[in-house]
Amino acid sequence: MNLNELIKKANEIFENKAQLKPLKNPFGGETSFEPVQLDFKTINFPKPIPTKSQLPNDQINTLQDVEQYGSFIASEKRPTVSLYDALKTEAAINDCKEEGEKNNPFLLVSADFSGIQDTVYTISSKGALKTLRARSFMLELLTEHIIYELVGDNRYQIIYSGGGGFSLLMPNMQSHRDTVNNFREVLNKWAKQEFSGKFFIALDAHPFSDISKFAEARKAQSENLDKQKRRKFLNQLGGFFTPQMPKQTTVQTECQITRRDDLPPTEMFALPDDVVKPSEKISMQDVLNKKEKRKSLEDYTWASESCYHQFHIGDNLITAKYIYRSDVTPDSNKNYFEFPKKDSSSAYYYIDGKSTQSPRWKINGFEEGCYPLFYANYVRKHGDLSENAKSTELKAIHDDVRKIEQSDEIEYDTATFEGLAASSCGAELIGALRMDVDNLGKNFQDIETPQELSQKSRLLNLFFKGYLNQICNGTFNGVEQTNILGKDYSNGRNVSVIYAGGDDLFIIGAWDETAELAFDIQKCFHRFTGGDANQISNRLGISGGLTLHHPKFPLYQMAKKSGEAEGVAKNDKDKGESNPHKNRIGLFFDDNKAQRQNRLLKKERYMLSMKWQLANQFLLQLMKVYAKCGETKNANGRIVFEVNKFSYSTIEKWFAIIEKHQETGKMHLPTMARVLKQVETQISKYSETHPKLFTDLTTYIYANDPAKQNWMSHFHIALNWLSYLRRTK
Repeated sequence: MNLNELIKKANEIFENKAQLKPLKNPFGGETSFEPVQLDFKTINFPKPIPTKSQLPNDQINTLQDVEQYGSFIASEKRPTVSLYDALKTEAAINDCKEEGEKNNPFLLVSADFSGIQDTVYTISSKGALKTLRARSFMLELLTEHIIYELVGDNRYQIIYSGGGGFSLLMPNMQSHRDTVNNFREVLNKWAKQEFSGKFFIALDAHPFSDISKFAEARKAQSENLDKQKRRKFLNQLGGFFTPQMPKQTTVQTECQITRRDDLPPTEMFALPDDVVKPSEKISMQDVLNKKEKRKSLEDYTWASESCYHQFHIGDNLITAKYIYRSDVTPDSNKNYFEFPKKDSSSAYYYIDGKSTQSPRWKINGFEEGCYPLFYANYVRKHGDLSENAKSTELKAIHDDVRKIEQSDEIEYDTATFEGLAASSCGAELIGALRMDVDNLGKNFQDIETPQELSQKSRLLNLFFKGYLNQICNGTFNGVEQTNILGKDYSNGRNVSVIYAGGDDLFIIGAWDETAELAFDIQKCFHRFTGGDANQISNRLGISGGLTLHHPKFPLYQMAKKSGEAEGVAKNDKDKGESNPHKNRIGLFFDDNKAQRQNRLLKKERYMLSMKWQLANQFLLQLMKVYAKCGETKNANGRIVFEVNKFSYSTIEKWFAIIEKHQETGKMHLPTMARVLKQVETQISKYSETHPKLFTDLTTYIYANDPAKQNWMSHFHIALNWLSYLRRTK
């Protein structure tokens, strides 16, 4: 079945609507997706009884049409595999049978990127946020580039793509195997040069005889990919051991983004600042030739050519809708990514907000002649911030990047750490959130068919790359948005997505909004994968970690620390548990908390994370009660939370009581009674407006119910949250 036959069969199926039914959730449960066309701006949560139907009225003409209209409908025969995934996989299998070698017609081609964190998260420069977003987008685009080089327009051969890898089902031919093996060497020669050996692309072609042996082929290929990653750059080892003098001999003239010092002056360019305009492209060689007015190289902020482009692309991503591919170097006014083609020549990719001339990809949308590209592109712009946050950011930009004088361009620039931190309520801190799906590799190991792998991986991609944008923006139905203090989120949250894809994400933003966002993501993911919206037991769990940082803290360290917090959440055990159950969130983790837990004989008395069920039933509910104990105010343009129904010393006493309980396992009742009496006296003044406030408060801070005895082990997390909220800076 070629592409034309696939489209013809899709039209025949769509015409006979009686054969179709809503796609049953492949992750389990009895819910099904609404049989509607795929829309990146509307989250399609599965329901017990779907009601809507949006089948095409006109002829289906492209594979993209099949994907748009066939992603949420299925047949009676395969209720958990969409029409799109079933048809495209059938087409790939038929290609193999018709064109592949007789005894081994199938060729499974897979890639696994190694060193993504070292490549993306090690940026410690000026403009780190926008550069890092561009760098993570570059890896997304690199995946698309490799796939395009291997399959061209036969995109039905894609089994999955995302999360730093992909799998293709191609006909087993000697030419295909040679192409894969040669392309692997070309790619890693480029990767070694571009990323100084930190990034490696394992790429393997594995023939197999029968589609029923798909699971066996995946297992064998996984071993092949692991073997390649253990022998990285085997054919380029000589280059690692050849002594070379640096081209840039001072820290001021090396690349300020990646710290590369091996590039000549012709490949180093000045980033914008108080003198260098964003539209100017000044090379180090220009300065050495005395073509620029500054006398010293140290007066500029230097970056490699690729990093120079990434710095500018980070802002362009905000409004980008289309991706273009060219075999020739784009015009000098365009910023681009350059990747090696399978014949060792170069392909250039650039982005634009308008469709000017035959774009190849459409970001988060469908359009004739374009491939759709899922991309989590939610980002906060300078123009989205409050006036106070804008003022804070402009001061930082003046000192850090470039001078702004009544320029409208800044409105569309990526918000800086200073601007995001100033958007927080209370402490001016950045929240760094890492989350990923629990045991996904183990769950996917049991998949036996390419149809099931394609279906599940594509839905996860849709959630993390497409629907995540709407969750950040607050535009999702059927799930209550988390909003402790009633902040105005009509224009979205003050957060920016750094990376999201496959099964994980990294988001930074105003600390309080990032903390709340973690709950929204979990609730939406739970609902999307077949769970009840009002229950927190999940078939497919997700764990996360959130850390708080000063806006000057290096971004790569934020990623590292939040990754540690996520690891703690995945390995934490509550009292009585012999093994970690995951599906947890670690909020406000830091090294001091970890050290404090290690000093305790019974570590379960001081928990660093909590299960989502407890977080929703206890932590969020207690925070809502705390919100009634004060009020939000506007102080010099900033939102602050003022606790006015009990004193700050009361919070300190609660901390002391909890600390004593964690050390001894006993509650000092006289002290607790005295503190509660003080709270009751102070709150009694508000009995007319808040008659149940004291009762609600004591329900969470002093629970005699055996089922709630572990609340005290997590109580410090709520007090931390409250303490950060009531800070003035």
